[in-house]
Amino acid sequence: MKILAVDDDELIREILGATLEAHGYTDVTMADCGEDALRKIAAAPQPFDGFMFDIQMPGMDGTELCQQVRQMEQYKNSPVIMITAMNNKEYVDRAFMAGATDYVTKPFDTTELMTRIRLADRLQQEARKAATAQAAAPAAAAAAPKAPFRDPVTIKDVRGVVKSAALDNYVMLMLEQKQFAMGAFALQIPELEAVHAGSSTEEFTYVVTDIAEVISDCLVGAQAFLSYLGGGTFVCVGAKAKLPSADAMHDEFVMMLNDPDLVYCEEVQTGFSAIIGDAAAPKLFEKRGDLRFLDRAVEKLKEAGGSGRAAFAA
Repeated sequence: MKILAVDDDELIREILGATLEAHGYTDVTMADCGEDALRKIAAAPQPFDGFMFDIQMPGMDGTELCQQVRQMEQYKNSPVIMITAMNNKEYVDRAFMAGATDYVTKPFDTTELMTRIRLADRLQQEARKAATAQAAAPAAAAAAPKAPFRDPVTIKDVRGVVKSAALDNYVMLMLEQKQFAMGAFALQIPELEAVHAGSSTEEFTYVVTDIAEVISDCLVGAQAFLSYLGGGTFVCVGAKAKLPSADAMHDEFVMMLNDPDLVYCEEVQTGFSAIIGDAAAPKLFEKRGDLRFLDRAVEKLKEAGGSGRAAFAA
């Protein structure tokens, strides 16, 4: 795994380099600031596989650097692990909103850090294999059957949208910090199944992305994150006091869903409805690694009439 690690503290760079090398990661480039990182990204003969960014640095901070990296097409889905002493919720939220996939606080535990890096490495290898297979046989890839409706699709460039793995990481970090004022709710668009059946993969992804944008617009001010789980189901996580109730959100949300300027499907003509579950909250005894909080949000969707999803990965 080819890694770019960025930190303005020389001692931290030395510790990171030694730690990574001791665990078999020897292709590591160091940068001492955001500007230096961008220069090294531009000059790299081969793309980096993953990144490790400090947040507080002179000039461009790690959050801004993450945003700039995410604007580069080859790095839209690359793992970005923030390694920082800043552990309050404001910094965590900003980092994930900028596109971070994980967050480790200093002084970091070596075992925990390497667990996160190995996970990022495995996900990156899987993504690389899929991309290589598609590039090697584009005609076969084009002729391949569509992914099942239950599978998630990748949503790009929508504020607050993260992959389910990043959402899990965010929730686990909040539980570790005892941020029990979180809330989560799930919602489902039943008609997406018909859209999936009658449209191309590309068109279906466009529609799901449009719907994610509408959800994001409805959550403005809630400082919330959302993820598409597949099967027409989204889950949203944010400060519970700021999340809209199912009743308060429903009518405006459905009206926006049926505005063709906001959500449009060329291949399947349909009206959209929504099933919105009540919000769930974490319990005091729940700790990092315990995602039953998110499972309860999906259960509340089922109680409201949706099908939801069986469970989050632990």
